[in-house]
Amino acid sequence: MGREPLSFGPLMLINRKRLRDRVEPLLARLGADFSADASVEALSLAQRQLVEIAKALSIDARVIIMDEPTSSLTLQETERLLRVIGELRADGVSVIYISHRLGEVKAIADRVVCLRDGRMVGELARSEIDHAAMIRLMIGRDLKALYRPPAIEPRSGGCEVADVVTQAFPDRKVNLSIHHGEILGLAGLMGSGRTSLARSLFGIDRILGGQVRLDGTAIKITSPRQAIDQGIYLVPEDRKRTGLIQDMPIAENITLASLLVYARLWLIDRGLERTASGTQRARLSIKAPGDQTQVVTLSGGNQQKVVLAKWLSMRPRVVIFDEPTRGIDVGAKNEIYALMRELADGDVCILMISSDMEEVIGVSDRIAVMHEGTISGVLERPRFSEFNVLRLAIGQPVEVG
Repeated sequence: MGREPLSFGPLMLINRKRLRDRVEPLLARLGADFSADASVEALSLAQRQLVEIAKALSIDARVIIMDEPTSSLTLQETERLLRVIGELRADGVSVIYISHRLGEVKAIADRVVCLRDGRMVGELARSEIDHAAMIRLMIGRDLKALYRPPAIEPRSGGCEVADVVTQAFPDRKVNLSIHHGEILGLAGLMGSGRTSLARSLFGIDRILGGQVRLDGTAIKITSPRQAIDQGIYLVPEDRKRTGLIQDMPIAENITLASLLVYARLWLIDRGLERTASGTQRARLSIKAPGDQTQVVTLSGGNQQKVVLAKWLSMRPRVVIFDEPTRGIDVGAKNEIYALMRELADGDVCILMISSDMEEVIGVSDRIAVMHEGTISGVLERPRFSEFNVLRLAIGQPVEVG
């Protein structure tokens, strides 16, 4: 935009052929699976990310700043981008790579600098870069192991998905159980059907067949309101577009899903709303000047906490977390994990969908893996490994022994 090639002549119209000729090589370099003529509106989150990266490459920049460039990319797309960054570096381009995915930072960085609370708190040379050193700089202390065992053993019952058919895979059935008091991780490659299952369980997409049962009782879910009334809540993958109303303040976002609780004669009681908001802000340590602060001004971690506060102010029975820590810092991630465990220990069924292998293995009590719209296997903690998860993700059985 703003650099369109123009045709010769008095009208100076955009030359579409030259435009495509410029853009197609950039998309090919990134391995994009869409054409230069595709509408951005129709692209997935990962594909839109590739458009942003292609735009940066198109101007032959001397310095490129990449802010969480892989947050929506698949593993294959991420590897391709890291190769492109290596090529840029070889061509003399400087890259500032901002990321919370420390494995990527370790793989490509020549030097690491860390900001905390708006100040630079340290720097690591290439030989000093490792996970532990980066985490110490980011949060000011050593981070304990991700996994927190449940306070009590998960018990039977909870949420059962029996032969559920989603719109994304109308020829496949999903069978899954989420026990009381456990965090069930749901892994799989992008497009395997995880988000489609979450949308169906929350009533956004129509369930084509099968049953959803809570504590043995079949329930009907044809809309998000019905799911909410049953205590099934969704923390969506894209919190900015589908989890929050960014131009509204924190308090109004927190109470939005249960407005009638705060209404008197159909008018909102602002005092009740402020009390509820204040309680959740304190509980979740939401950093903001006040409950009238607009959500758009908050960091990613604090925005995610506002989404959580909306549901925690109600009575959750099942909470579905879709990519719960995407784009938030390590310290906030640890707080989210602690909140998930607190909910599970409070007898809530937790389904955590994540593409972050370290997160899935480090946080889950069990891991279910999806492949092409169905569950390809379930792993207990003794069988947890990246190898086993990836085998199931590509539809291969876990090796015995």
